[in-house]
Amino acid sequence: MTQSTGQHGRGTIFPIVEAFGFPHDSDSPSATKAWAEKICPFAGGLCEKQRQYGFGYCSVTYAAKWNAGQQRTYAVCDHRLDGPPVEWAVTDFFGDRQATLVSEVAATLTPRLNIDYVAFTDDPSAPNGTSLIAIETQAIDLRGGGVGPAWKAWEADDVENWRAYFTAEAERKGRRDTVDFGVNTGNVYKRLGTQVAVKGEYLKQIDVPLYVVMQHSILQQLRSRINFAPVEAGSPWDITFSGFDYSGALDSTGKLRLDMIETIRTTLPNYLEAMTTSGDSSALRKDFVAKVRKKVKTAPTQTNLFNL
Repeated sequence: MTQSTGQHGRGTIFPIVEAFGFPHDSDSPSATKAWAEKICPFAGGLCEKQRQYGFGYCSVTYAAKWNAGQQRTYAVCDHRLDGPPVEWAVTDFFGDRQATLVSEVAATLTPRLNIDYVAFTDDPSAPNGTSLIAIETQAIDLRGGGVGPAWKAWEADDVENWRAYFTAEAERKGRRDTVDFGVNTGNVYKRLGTQVAVKGEYLKQIDVPLYVVMQHSILQQLRSRINFAPVEAGSPWDITFSGFDYSGALDSTGKLRLDMIETIRTTLPNYLEAMTTSGDSSALRKDFVAKVRKKVKTAPTQTNLFNL
C-alpha cells in the first residue's frame, strides 16, 4: 500500500493504516467484531498493545528519507507478522507434514533469549525423534512523537479531523504543533543483526534451522549493512530470511495481505563473516562508546579505578 503525499511537518495523511488487524476504514463484519472486542486476529486473543498502552494500531504510513521519500505502510507490531508469514515458514520447511507451532520458547543462553516461535513434528529420522525449526519475527519500531492523537481520533470516529487531535495535544503539552514520528529501521538493524548471530550460533549447535520473518524493507536495510552471501538453491543452509510486504490486496476476511517478496538462505559462517567485515563496525563502535559515555553522565557517583 503506497501513497504519494509527504508525512513530515504538519502532516497531511492519516498516519494509522490498520486498527486491530484491519484497515482503519474497513466495512468488513470481521473488522467490526475485532474493533468491538479489541482482539488481535493474528495472535488470536486480546490486543497486547491495547492492554499495555491503550493503542491498537498494527501499522502506520510513513515517507522515509532512505526510501526516497516514498510513502509506504510499515508494520509496527510483531504480531502483524503472525498468521500467514509465520505459516509460510512452517510450510516451507515441513511441506505437507503436520507440524505443531508454539510461541515464546526460552533458549538456554546467558543472558536469556526467547525464540518467538518453534514448529516441530515427530520424525524418526531426526535426532531425538523430533524435527523442528525456530522462527523469529521482526516488525519496525516507531520513534519520535508517536501517533497517539491519531488513534484517539480513530476511536472517536473522527478520522477526518485527526489533525486537530495533534494540535490539541501540542497545546496541552506546550510544544510545537507537528506530526512528528518516524520508523526506526536503524535500531531494528542493531538489535536484529546481533540477535540473529547469537541465536543462530545456539541453534546451529543443536541442529535447528532458523527462519527470520520480517517486512521486506527491514530485510533490505539489514542486507545493506550485513551483506551476507546467499547459498545456491538446494545447498545446505542455516538461516532463511523471508521478506513480506503489503500489496494493498485484501484477504477473504478484509485484512490487508502481507505477501512474500523475497527469500534468501545463507549459512551461519556466511552471516558471521559479513557481520564482522561489513564496514559498519565503526558505526557500531560509535554507538557503543556513546552508551558508555551516557552511563558516566547519568551515574550518581563514579570511581576512578586507576586511583584504587
